[in-house]
Amino acid sequence: MKRKLMIALYSIKPIYSDKIISGIKTYELRKRLPANKIDYILIYSSSPVSKIVGYAEVRKTYKYSVSETWERFSKYTGIIKKDYLKYYEGCTFAYAIEFGKVNRFLRPFDIDTLNPDCVPPQSFSYVNENDFKRVIKRKTEVV
Repeated sequence: MKRKLMIALYSIKPIYSDKIISGIKTYELRKRLPANKIDYILIYSSSPVSKIVGYAEVRKTYKYSVSETWERFSKYTGIIKKDYLKYYEGCTFAYAIEFGKVNRFLRPFDIDTLNPDCVPPQSFSYVNENDFKRVIKRKTEVV
């Protein structure tokens, strides 16, 4: 039996979502990860954009100390050290999500297009596989 795809919708600040869909940022940093292994991330660019702008294949996830995560991945994350340290203040560990292929939607869309009941998540939310398969049929460009 084929394993069901796991998809997460992530709210990402426009400064960082722009870097993802332009190919500059190839790792997403988080304080925690979903309990389930994620196959794809739908990228929701938070306010003022407030649109789903693309999606990315998840290649691998990493968990290291805050300092080791910075040493290993800083040049791929699009964040300056001051902001990184502020984000992880009080944390012992940092998580990095490595992207595989990233697709940018040519026409970003409102979150309720995914599902009428969908609201922007605080961090992330799981996405129904059928909803994901439906929206990725939209025109995209690989970055």
